[in-house]
Amino acid sequence: MKNVRQALALAAMATGMTLTGCHTPQTVTETAASTAPQAQKSTDVTVTAVAPQDEDAWLFRKRLAKAEVPDAVKAALQAGKPADAKLIRKFPYPYRSMVAISSDIDDTTPEEFAEYHRFLNTKEETPHGRGLGLDVGDSFWMYMANDQGGKTDQSGHGLDGVLTYFQGTDPTKKNFAQAIKHYWKAGWLDSMHTFGDFSRKNHGDAVFKRDYAVKAWEALQADDIRLDVWINHGNEANVDAFGAYDPHRFSAYQSGDDPKSPNYHTDLTVKNGVHFVWDSVGESTVGWDSPLFEIKLRDGQKVWGFHRDTQDRAANGSIDWNWVPREIHRQINQGNLDSLVDHQQYAIFAQHLGGYNIGFPFDERGLASLRLLAQYQDDGKVLVARTSRLLHYEVARKYVQVAQTDFDGETWLNVTGIADPLFGPQPLTIDAVRGLTFYVKNPSKTHLLLNLKPIKPEDYQFNAADATGQESIEFKWFKPDYTDYTLTSTDQ
Repeated sequence: MKNVRQALALAAMATGMTLTGCHTPQTVTETAASTAPQAQKSTDVTVTAVAPQDEDAWLFRKRLAKAEVPDAVKAALQAGKPADAKLIRKFPYPYRSMVAISSDIDDTTPEEFAEYHRFLNTKEETPHGRGLGLDVGDSFWMYMANDQGGKTDQSGHGLDGVLTYFQGTDPTKKNFAQAIKHYWKAGWLDSMHTFGDFSRKNHGDAVFKRDYAVKAWEALQADDIRLDVWINHGNEANVDAFGAYDPHRFSAYQSGDDPKSPNYHTDLTVKNGVHFVWDSVGESTVGWDSPLFEIKLRDGQKVWGFHRDTQDRAANGSIDWNWVPREIHRQINQGNLDSLVDHQQYAIFAQHLGGYNIGFPFDERGLASLRLLAQYQDDGKVLVARTSRLLHYEVARKYVQVAQTDFDGETWLNVTGIADPLFGPQPLTIDAVRGLTFYVKNPSKTHLLLNLKPIKPEDYQFNAADATGQESIEFKWFKPDYTDYTLTSTDQ
């Protein structure tokens, strides 16, 4: 501290400034340089030094980012074990819940997609008010084989105007491939709603075939679209669906995972990276302690299934679907959000944001619900994440492997792996562990390592005590991105 004070004093003398002492200590977890313009009326300005405890923490972080792991502790940090429930916080600090809005691309044109994502994802001024700045992903199709006709938007587009990669079922002709690639890179797309819309007037008139899967994966790989979330779609003609086959139920048509079927493709689909599957089973439960469950496919492979809120139950027991945008207030409301926070649960709200020829999808009740969700995030209660991020976070949280030891008055915590029981050890990157939060006695004296490598100061943070009374150290969650990525018709 003495050297910093001397440096500030010298700088003040050189510029004719007057130096004052430290301010009253405050709880601060990050330090940043001010970008506010300097006053021009006088050369006498006050320089406020960083409070000692904050300065020490920042210098410590800068130092340990370049620190070598002492030989004396390497052995203790080599072998990780599952994180104890007492060590890891369930959600990134300060949140007590995590939710996603998972939208199926049914009948959505690029124009509709751009309009509602500009409102949801950016903070731009829109005709519907200021954007909410939420991390909301969406889905897409490769093919269009639906023969049911009709208009899909207020501009009069038909099914050929829906956001698909190819024109119809011809893999040699691209439709909105560039837009899909663009929105994928931007993060506004993060899942695939099966290979396409294969719904037919005659439900027995299935047109999907394995070659469509082959060509789809070739195109996606060429565009470096590495998707891992699959969402089933449609009526019984959508035979590429998989995950919930039951010969005695509606899902008897699902044959994408049947090696004996000409529609079989899960050997390719899982190999190409799909780990998470919505299996077509609708549910009325909103909150889950974990959104994941295991699915064993008919070809012997295992994937993660995930729960989505799709419906309510009417008084007579019948299904009352709530996954339409004009009903989003039935999903997102104060009662549901408070329950999620109180029980520290996840929720994935299934929707069809562009699926109806109604113009902008949200009415006043829907806008109020979405603004309420944004407020809960701003208040540090509910973290809104795109579906893929939520699912990957839960795998990391449940199966992270850590090693911890104390040495010379400091704590060393090393993340050694993510031991996914279905897909094996996962690549250990900074993005794979973002949000993981560990309770420690003294965060500012804790070394957080990733596979024995120190972490950059900008990639982790110290957290004040939460409701448990414990402080923590955290791999920072993804930085919010409010960029307006919308494309115009000429861009597509």
